[in-house]
Amino acid sequence: RIYIFEGKKNCPVNNTFEWCAEGVTAETDTLQNVPYEAVSWWYDTFNTYDHLVIENIEDIKETEPLTYEYLKPQNIHSLITAPLKKGNEIFGFFGVDNPPEYAIRNATYIIEIVAHFMVSLLEKKKLMDKLERMSYEDHLTGVYNRNALNDFLEENLQVNNLGMVYCDVLGLKRVNDTLGHQAGDNLLIRASECLKSTFRKNDIYRIGGDEFLIISVGIEENTFKKRIVELKEKMGNYDVKISLGTVWKPLSTDVEQVIYEADALMYEDKRA
Repeated sequence: RIYIFEGKKNCPVNNTFEWCAEGVTAETDTLQNVPYEAVSWWYDTFNTYDHLVIENIEDIKETEPLTYEYLKPQNIHSLITAPLKKGNEIFGFFGVDNPPEYAIRNATYIIEIVAHFMVSLLEKKKLMDKLERMSYEDHLTGVYNRNALNDFLEENLQVNNLGMVYCDVLGLKRVNDTLGHQAGDNLLIRASECLKSTFRKNDIYRIGGDEFLIISVGIEENTFKKRIVELKEKMGNYDVKISLGTVWKPLSTDVEQVIYEADALMYEDKRA
């Protein structure tokens, strides 16, 4: 098993990537939020050396019992790891479990080189993730934007148990005209926080200046109706008024049509 763990000193570490040889059990899901104490001596070693080798984990059973407790159930008997560093800061490590016995010592140099290469790849990935978030995230409220909505519509041609809420934040133009655009931005932020207090953040899209759309997939009708009641009750807590158009469908083969229906109902609520 070849893997990457990410986590700074004195913080829990997470297994973020892995590759398993045939017959080797994947461990990523079980190796999340591993206590720093389990690998603290690795980080201490990395401050002096560019690798750490355990040729036989039985050798650390008494000296590093917490690490031993994590390694033994994974059927690990040896390993090689190297630090992932940005400048002088260690932010994780790259390693190989159970390398061939004859290659353990000779492999350390290769592991060190690959670790440096991995740092570059991880930095590029983080940059790409950031750019992707910026392209799909509304910078003001932190919810999804219309780009994300378009992708959702392309990828979800048929949806079961679909709950749709078309939202219009009332009074934005008046607030902008009388109190300024900063106050208008604050109004939109409060509105988004109100929506996020009831629905999942990943279900919310800002699709216009004062319009939001909530798309809940796989939600039961009773649960959906309860959340709408809860949303209406919470508006006062956030000092906002939001017109709502709500639709629930057990099955939808045209999500855009459901959006139009919710939009029409929202305008009815707004006129009222």
